[in-house]
Formats: sequence, C-alpha cells, structure tokens
Amino acid sequence: MPENPGRPRGDSDARARLISAAQQLFTAKHYQNVSTRELARYAGVDAALIRYYFGGKPGLFEQMVRETMAPMLAQFQQLAGKDAPADLSQLMQTYYTVIGSNPGLPRLLMRVLHEDQGSEPYHILLSIFSDVLRLSQQWLMKGLVASGRLRADIDPQLARLSFVSLMVFPLIAPPALVSQLGVTLDQQGLQGLIPHHLAVLSDGVLAHDTKEGQ
Repeated sequence: MPENPGRPRGDSDARARLISAAQQLFTAKHYQNVSTRELARYAGVDAALIRYYFGGKPGLFEQMVRETMAPMLAQFQQLAGKDAPADLSQLMQTYYTVIGSNPGLPRLLMRVLHEDQGSEPYHILLSIFSDVLRLSQQWLMKGLVASGRLRADIDPQLARLSFVSLMVFPLIAPPALVSQLGVTLDQQGLQGLIPHHLAVLSDGVLAHDTKEGQ
C-alpha cells in the first residue's frame, strides 16, 4: 500500500517512539521548555512526523496523556456501564498498573493544573479530566449510591474526594515523606496499598453488615 500523500519518511514505529519521548520529556520538564526538535531528537525521528501524526506539540501532549490514561478510562467506562459491578479492587489495580508504568504522570498533571488557566496544556488536561470526572461520577452513583454500598450518612461527593485522596496522595506527596512512611512507589509497592485503601473505605464510608459498635 502506498504511503499517504505528504507523509515524511520515517520508521514504522515512529509514532510510538514519539509518544514514549513525550512521556519522558513532559514529565521531566515544563511543557513550554520542551521543543518539537527535542522531542524528535529524543525519539530518533524526523521532526516533521510530529506534525504528521499529531498536528504539533499540543496534539502530541494530549495524545500522550490520553493513551497513557486509556486503560484507566476504559475501566471507569466499564464500571459506569449499566450492569457493571462496583469492583473497587479491580479499579485500583488498573490505576496503579497504569501509574506504576508512568510514575511521573501524577506530578505532571498536578503541575500543569496549577499553571495559568490560559496555557495550552491546562486546557488539554481540563478536557481529559472532564471525561474522568464524568465517568467517576457515573460509577459512584451507579455502583455505590444506587446499589446501597455507600452509607446513607456519607456525602457522595466527599466520598469521591476521599477515594481520590487515598489513590493520588502517595504519588504526589514529597518523596521524603513517602520514604519516611515506608511506602515504595514501584509496581509492587503501589499494588500493596490496595488492601489498605479498601479497608479504610470499608470501615469509613462503605456500608457493611456488622452491627454498630461491634
């Protein structure tokens, strides 16, 4: 099959290499300090391929974040579905598997979302986060509130805040604090947090069968 008209010459895996380069460079440096030339050099491809595949640096940044978060978004989509179970453990496992492979992503997200609201990366992440918030709201209402798993005296929105706090804080906390608490942020360490998170949620915000005071 002939190449698309105007396609620059390059390796067949150039797109994947650019996504990988974007993961490395955008998590290590501020968005405005990463040039298309540096991205192409890091990926070992022609800089023209950035425009061909992504339309430019903003498109590469957005696609990098979307593809990195795709497994987590897919899990939210499943859990927000009509008959999907509210499987907290599976959701946490998916989240930490994604983050464990891209440990700089949470800090990148926090850094960008604290930047000026007129910046390119801010608007890109705001768009992506709208999908995350929408799906998480559907999951919370369908999987926890409607099913009766959430205690009646717990505000659903505050429950969602607690869930996000448990999941995200270890990844954005100062490294010295994380180290002092004995937490490791490799894949094994992150997965090891899941039983604790589930125990906190079960005793703190989720309904259970044990009698009060027992």
